[in-house]
Amino acid sequence: MRRTIVIALLLTTASIALGQTPRARSDQRRSIEQVIRQLDHERIQAQIDADVAALDRIYAADFIGVGPSGAVRTKPQVISDFKSGELKFQSITTDEVQVRIYGNTAVETGRSTMNGQDRGKAVPRDNRFTRVWVKQQGHWRLVLNHYSPLIMQQ
Repeated sequence: MRRTIVIALLLTTASIALGQTPRARSDQRRSIEQVIRQLDHERIQAQIDADVAALDRIYAADFIGVGPSGAVRTKPQVISDFKSGELKFQSITTDEVQVRIYGNTAVETGRSTMNGQDRGKAVPRDNRFTRVWVKQQGHWRLVLNHYSPLIMQQ
């Protein structure tokens, strides 16, 4: 009798645990997505404010950025360009944002509207973007940011 109760208890516990696993994963994905969206909001504000300390915290050491003009910048180059004023933004908005999670990697895509200057020239206003975030030492860091100018169909 005692053995039957133990087996029934184990089966019940296992079935409950298995039943909760998809929901727990879904909750975890939503939580990570919220973290990524918040970090991206902080990144955008840091770019507008030229807050190099915040950008240094958000970007991974091996960060690569590809701007809408095709210019490629490393983390030290981006930090330097914001610090010097060579790269500045008055506004940045995003929409159609989607975040997909793959373990310790997140891929964020969407549209961006930017008002700013890169070395004295206006940056392309309407863009599509792809950002890759990786969790490193317990913190999400941006490792890749790529923009493509949005060409409107006529």
